[in-house]
Amino acid sequence: MMKSFQEIQEAAYQKGGGRIAVAGAEGAAVLEAVLNARSRGIMDPILVGDSEKIQQIAGDHRLDIGSIRVVNAADETIAAGKAVQLVHEGEADGLMKGKVSTPMLLKTVLDKKYNLRSDRLLSHIALLEISGYHKLLLVTDGGMVIRPDLNQKSAILSNGLDVLRKLGVSRPKAAVLAAIEKVNPDMPETQHAEALVEAARKGRFGDAVVEGPLAVDVALSRSAAEIKGIESRISGNPDLFLMPDIACGNIFAKGLVYMAGAKIGGLIVGARKPIILLSRADDAETKFRSIALGSVVAAA
Repeated sequence: MMKSFQEIQEAAYQKGGGRIAVAGAEGAAVLEAVLNARSRGIMDPILVGDSEKIQQIAGDHRLDIGSIRVVNAADETIAAGKAVQLVHEGEADGLMKGKVSTPMLLKTVLDKKYNLRSDRLLSHIALLEISGYHKLLLVTDGGMVIRPDLNQKSAILSNGLDVLRKLGVSRPKAAVLAAIEKVNPDMPETQHAEALVEAARKGRFGDAVVEGPLAVDVALSRSAAEIKGIESRISGNPDLFLMPDIACGNIFAKGLVYMAGAKIGGLIVGARKPIILLSRADDAETKFRSIALGSVVAAA
């Protein structure tokens, strides 16, 4: 079981990585991250974007990209298309978001002509290393499915549990979050939680512990659970937070990063190939963590 990004990076070094098409490589943080990963044998990048800008940025920041393949693309629409095309044609083994927007990249990924979709729902996972918490925490979905219904939440949960198992968590513990612990018909997320817990009891999610609806204090604090009189097998020890919607997931994860100094890495899962994806605003170290995470998940 990997409990830190350091352990994930060490595993990525050992496993090695494939060729990754970087959609929109015109950014110093993007170039620094892929060069770092390449120097450690984690990935072999193909840079897709405005070749003149890429070369200029590399020169301005003294980054040596002379031996890396660059595919010219005049704008982000073309860059997304060419990067996804490289994966489709087998010239790249995975995809990474650079400076292109998330909607543009995902629209291209979902285009049936590229055959990157599988029979699984695409969803986003953010993995967080938080000071004061004893292990990694997976938060989903804060980047893909806007307002998931029950079936979509079931698929999102399955995707997240699959990632945790690939990181060595044999029996992951998932908290289906809401504002309260009682089912309320005016709060659909509580009804979804009840249904997901019942599905888990019937074996829908394999060997996993799924509880909900849970407020975040109960999920994180055994003391809070005891004070509220709630019996829980996962309180104080969850591996996964299933969020009510994209806004909750996005705000929660970014809040931890910017206010609590959490380390983060992110992926889109459920496609035929790994998609390394977080915010365009992320620094080089965050992008590198996402690359390492993608390498480990893809190789598992």
